[in-house]
Amino acid sequence: MENKTTNKRLNPSDRLTFGLTSILLIFFLNSIYAQQNTLEQLLETGIRQIEHAHADSAESTFLKVARMAKEEKNIPIYIRTQINIGRIYSDKGENIKALRYYHEALDNAEKIQDKLLIASIFKNIGVLYVGWKKFDKALEYYDKSESVSRQINNEELIADCQNNKGIVYEQQQDYPKALLQYKNALEVYNKKNIPTKIAMALSNIAIVYKFQKKYQESLTYNFKAIELSEASGDQWNLAATYNNIGNLYGEIGQYQNAIKYCEKALGIAKAINAQEIIESIYDSMANAAAKAGDFKNAFIYHQQFSEAMNQFINTENARQLSELSIKYESEKKQQLIQRQQFEIAKRNNWLIAAGIIFSLLTLIAYITYKSYRHRQQKKLQTEIYKQQEIATQSIFTGEQNERIRIARDLHDSVGQMLSLAKMNLSALSTSDTPLQQTINLIDNTITEVRHISHNLMPEELNFGIFSALENLADQVNSSVTTKMEIHILDEIKTIKFRTQNELSIYRIVQEIVNNMIKHANASAINLSINQQNNHIIIHIKDNGKGLNNDSIENSKGIGWKNIHARVRLMNGKIKIQSEKLIGTQIEILLPENG
Repeated sequence: MENKTTNKRLNPSDRLTFGLTSILLIFFLNSIYAQQNTLEQLLETGIRQIEHAHADSAESTFLKVARMAKEEKNIPIYIRTQINIGRIYSDKGENIKALRYYHEALDNAEKIQDKLLIASIFKNIGVLYVGWKKFDKALEYYDKSESVSRQINNEELIADCQNNKGIVYEQQQDYPKALLQYKNALEVYNKKNIPTKIAMALSNIAIVYKFQKKYQESLTYNFKAIELSEASGDQWNLAATYNNIGNLYGEIGQYQNAIKYCEKALGIAKAINAQEIIESIYDSMANAAAKAGDFKNAFIYHQQFSEAMNQFINTENARQLSELSIKYESEKKQQLIQRQQFEIAKRNNWLIAAGIIFSLLTLIAYITYKSYRHRQQKKLQTEIYKQQEIATQSIFTGEQNERIRIARDLHDSVGQMLSLAKMNLSALSTSDTPLQQTINLIDNTITEVRHISHNLMPEELNFGIFSALENLADQVNSSVTTKMEIHILDEIKTIKFRTQNELSIYRIVQEIVNNMIKHANASAINLSINQQNNHIIIHIKDNGKGLNNDSIENSKGIGWKNIHARVRLMNGKIKIQSEKLIGTQIEILLPENG
């Protein structure tokens, strides 16, 4: 069975440092802003609430501080408040909301040129990109943060960046480089005596040792992290580390210890509503039970893992991220335009005061400005459309990859477990009626798993798209009412597509054929695939009752919308010709290197 160790720990963003929200860094900033007024006291109250895992109370406190700071025009405290609110949402897994607060904080920090705040915000944004698996983008923000931190000689922030880079290297399976970064950060945290960050670094090192199968070293570092987390009251890190220990025991086959520590982690995680930790704990328990042969509990834990994962994952996040980034960039450009408008207005007033001679120049300047503004708006609109297309393609590609992964997991993991369970039960007895009923139930379950796996990723695609299409034609021909012919040249069959594009092509053809049979009542369907100018041409026609072209283009049905979306995301084109009582012809043009 495929090694799943990389999935048995938390999202790497959960083990990253968030700069200003750590207690000692906040106190350091408080010393910079010195005055112990009501705002400072309220801000410290919110920080203590975070420390004791009262996120909702802390958010309410910070929102109150933000309103007061805005009224008093206390920009530094307002920025620090926005950063803390962003951290709260990040800890909850609501990264889109977190990014919104970080962007607002960054805008204000850049206005007052506070490098400490700017460096901290850059690092926090990097943490969010790690959560989205955009590692190059994360490293870009960490480099920005580290560069600014070195300018102000802030050792702790530099160590935070090194710790977070270690997370990225760990995800890239460059374990020696990850360990080096973690231990460099740990040295600074020990020097400055920051218990929460020491515990976090110890836990990070323990995870790398587990990946390297140095189990005793991993346990040693994990228990050190537990001791520190208990002493400091860091419930979040305590839950995460208990889960790491339970996962490790499960991996080395100590089932009872694995469940014991996972249940400890689960109790703490539920108390602080740490949804992503809960998801990871159920995954650890399911894998430990499966490895121990406790398939009943493995199935239960896997169901709980799936439920927790469904609560946490939001497929709209990628789209919202793109919209938020576009909105942020648009606001920055709009601010630039507004500043330019202000400068032009001042210049126009000066020209008017200078006299009639300059009136013509004023008019020319105005016309020039209008033209420039029109070009800028057109350029901005083009960029927005481009970003939306990129975001849509990212969502679609991610969905396709996830469907492929889930299908393979169902087939390779759950299916194999059920087959093994059936073999074990069959070996016991063939005459015992209840046992035979259990075997029949497992048979039905295996069939259902295969059905779900096939819906996500048809088995026929294991032999390539063209073989899958031929198999589709055989399925159609097995019916009484419709016959389907397929013509594919041998040289075309040598062309390879990416897996997600093969799945898209198969679903497109499958949807079109189903529509021809179901809605057009076609008795004959012809599918041919040709090659022309580095493109593949898929031609499908039927002898059905036909459809109105306008009704197809403006269809509200999800089937035709999915067909158009899939073709567009493969940089292809689709042409539909249909006439009532004559039939429908559909031509799809796709790049050969897809």
